[in-house]
Amino acid sequence: MSEPTGTQYGGFWIRFLALLADSAIVFLISTALVVGAAMALGPADLTFPVIAVWVLGFLYWPILHASRLRATFGKAMLGLRVTRFDGRRISILRALWREIAKIFSGAVFLLGYVIAALTPRKQALHDLMAATYVAREGVSRVFPALLVVLAGFATPVFVAPMVVDPAVQSAMEKIATDAIAQYDPVKQPTRPAASAMKVAPRAPAPAPAKVEPPVPKPAPVALAQPAPVAEPIKAVPEPVKAVTEPVQAVSEPLKTVQEPVKPKAGAAKQKQAAVPAAVRAAHPSPAASNFMPRSGLRYNDLMTAVLARDAAAVNELLKLGKWVDKPDSRGRTPLMVATAQDDVPTAEALLRGGASPRPAIRVAEERGNGEMAALLKRYGGR
Repeated sequence: MSEPTGTQYGGFWIRFLALLADSAIVFLISTALVVGAAMALGPADLTFPVIAVWVLGFLYWPILHASRLRATFGKAMLGLRVTRFDGRRISILRALWREIAKIFSGAVFLLGYVIAALTPRKQALHDLMAATYVAREGVSRVFPALLVVLAGFATPVFVAPMVVDPAVQSAMEKIATDAIAQYDPVKQPTRPAASAMKVAPRAPAPAPAKVEPPVPKPAPVALAQPAPVAEPIKAVPEPVKAVTEPVQAVSEPLKTVQEPVKPKAGAAKQKQAAVPAAVRAAHPSPAASNFMPRSGLRYNDLMTAVLARDAAAVNELLKLGKWVDKPDSRGRTPLMVATAQDDVPTAEALLRGGASPRPAIRVAEERGNGEMAALLKRYGGR
């Protein structure tokens, strides 16, 4: 069916002005709704309101095109109507399809809109796909449409910041509070924290107190044979007594530990008492050797030695087979902590022990420590 006779079609420029006016109206209403939602719900809960505003903005065109007005407010201001070829208004389904077809009109450099200036009925690509056209049936009010365009785009730009500013300020304060609460000492270490952690390992009680009580064992074989032991005792000269004095002073704390392990026989006590301190120091019993501290071993784990900046202790722990890349509860390896503390000797000791330099390179680059980064990259290229 052909369109009514004497129909005038809406040209490209008049339709473009109507599109600007409608866009300004939608922009103004959408900004007002989002600002109201931000003031009511807060900036952190705007996902659902933004989606709802976008859906309403999309439905603005098809609902008004399918209404009795047969045009949006911008088109009605310029005397334009969207209609079928027989002059009747379009259905809501056809109006929705026309809006979806605008995706194809703007797909390739907006050529689908530009062809409205070339087709006989001034139809754009979405008009051809939906079998509609835009007719001019009223007076075109160009000046009021221009005012709507300026007011619609300018008002939110000047008014919205004044209304939203308190909400934005509260959001920034919340972000700053979260950043302080999630402070990571690996990225920004401080000297007092390192020194406090350095003193912490020395505060607990001595190591022998933590060891489980020894299981009673029989007397050493060397003490069970009095004949071989008695001969060297007679041969020990008198000056040895002066040397054994400090040995006795060192071995004094061990007496409290050895008290549970007392032989029941009275003869064994006399034999053990007959052995001088020098021989007991040279041949300690198994129970006493369990409580003697190892030479130079001051820390139980590698991370504590790294926090204490003790490179010598790190080397000793690595010789004992400690895991060089064992992470802590935050996922930090000992090499990452040494890099964050700018401790080059400890970091080099860990690298010689086989530590992986890749996680620590990022920490060194964030801190701007060129010397540490060069050291890590040198070992990482091996």
